[in-house]
Amino acid sequence: MGEKCVKIGLTSMRKWALSVLMTAASTFSAVVVLAPVLLGAVLNQYSNNLVRYVSPVMPIIAVTTVGFLCGGAVAQNASAVLASGLQVVLAVVGLHVSGFFFGYMLSRLLGIDVTSARTISIEVGMQNSVLGVVLAAKHFGNPLTAVPCAVSSIWQAIFGSAVAGIWRCTPSDTKELLCVIF
Repeated sequence: MGEKCVKIGLTSMRKWALSVLMTAASTFSAVVVLAPVLLGAVLNQYSNNLVRYVSPVMPIIAVTTVGFLCGGAVAQNASAVLASGLQVVLAVVGLHVSGFFFGYMLSRLLGIDVTSARTISIEVGMQNSVLGVVLAAKHFGNPLTAVPCAVSSIWQAIFGSAVAGIWRCTPSDTKELLCVIF
């Protein structure tokens, strides 16, 4: 498909062939998304003993990795974070609160059941900001570009844990539309 696009003459703004961009995007997607999912599915299917052994420690490893990635991005730019911290925090808090809120409310307004609406809310509110930290650090020269993502990772963990904890204690058969708030 990529070669046909080049033959047609489609190019991006930087005059790179579209096939090069699409190949890079699909390769990146395969490495970042598809490979881990396939590896997890294969391990789950064929290595039950390994999965049972490793599963209890994976959350600790994930939290530690997120801590190092985000902590490194924030530590490199501590003065900038302190200087513009309130703006970044307000933007990040607004992003995640609105994601949780509108994910739930719009789902309920569309007639989706409470359990599914909660799932959608968490999916919308918990965007992958750690991936943003890694991508920003890798592809942009200025290390400040990773700071909002790092701050976002911290807040999404706080909000996600709070919302999950509240919903865990609240039966999903309740009809309250605003149970996402508190």
